[in-house]
Amino acid sequence: MRGPTTRRAVAAATLWGFALAVLSPAWAAAAAQSSAAPGQSDLTINHDALPCMVTDFAPLIDARVAPVPEFERGYVYFKAAGTEDFYYTSMKGPADNLEGVLPRPLPQTKAVDYKVRARDVKEQAKETREYSPPVVPGNACKAKGMAVGSGGAGLTVGLTREGQAPVPPGFDKRDIAFIILFGGATVTLAQAMAGSGGSAAGSATGTSAQTGKGGASKGLLIAGGVAVAAGVGLAIANNSGGSSKAATTTATATPTPTATPPPTSTPTAVPQFVAAVANWSGPGDVDVQILNAGSQSVGTNLPSGCESTLSRSETVLLQGAPAGAYRVMLSAKTCGAGTPPSIAVAISVQSNGAPKCPNSFLDVPVGGGPVQACSFSLP
Repeated sequence: MRGPTTRRAVAAATLWGFALAVLSPAWAAAAAQSSAAPGQSDLTINHDALPCMVTDFAPLIDARVAPVPEFERGYVYFKAAGTEDFYYTSMKGPADNLEGVLPRPLPQTKAVDYKVRARDVKEQAKETREYSPPVVPGNACKAKGMAVGSGGAGLTVGLTREGQAPVPPGFDKRDIAFIILFGGATVTLAQAMAGSGGSAAGSATGTSAQTGKGGASKGLLIAGGVAVAAGVGLAIANNSGGSSKAATTTATATPTPTATPPPTSTPTAVPQFVAAVANWSGPGDVDVQILNAGSQSVGTNLPSGCESTLSRSETVLLQGAPAGAYRVMLSAKTCGAGTPPSIAVAISVQSNGAPKCPNSFLDVPVGGGPVQACSFSLP
């Protein structure tokens, strides 16, 4: 078993390697890169296939996986029928009551191909056959679905190959908030589309980096003022300076009329993007929460788990965060034999590319209540 000194050394090395990074969880990259050839697992998946999908509600995919102690993570892989690439979303809940949410299919989508995949603690996978329910307009079909407001469903969608279009063809992009790139980094949908040349269909080539076949690149994307390059984040300072060459004007004999003062412009608030990233290694699992002033958990959680004892991370992303006070809370739980009494965790919190809390590490007791890693406020 590692002593406190060794764990602190490991955490410190992790911190200084990733202190300015916005990292996505290791499970996301592994899920994407293993999409073509999952290992064979002894898990069993029970799933009641959807008879149809509708355009008014986000489809809900449920499943039950056994044996429960062997289960680690669940995913739904999906695409519009007739398209080439699968995308994926993570399933939530316990093994015997998993649920995944898909973006709403568009009216022109005739059917959706999907399958459920489960991964066990040995990092082997089992998946169902592919299902192809038809898409019907409105809410004509009584299949399971989630009501979606005007702001969309706020989903995180993963890519399964480099150069893939950020938005799944045939689905409503308003339901997607974050994209997990093929290389593992997580960015906002807007920045993923900017990195792919702004094309939802992936037909345009990105201008900031090579994008292979025209989709989102894992070479360079910007998320909330943080550049994510091949999985490594670099802080980017805003440059407010303009061009060093002034425009040349030509004098004319035309009298200059009396200048009219321009209308007063109303300042536009800059959308605030917060990323809280916890890094650790060894046995054990760490959970991250961002709590608002009302002690409510906010943001999109991108978890890691017990799938490895190597360095891994858990991230909470908060897009469009309102002004107010926030706290970042950490808790730790056991992954079985070998889990130490506490886990040394490196924590980094950024907003729009600027650090909101001092990058530091702390020992989080296993099995205890959440401990506060830091607090910050947004203007």
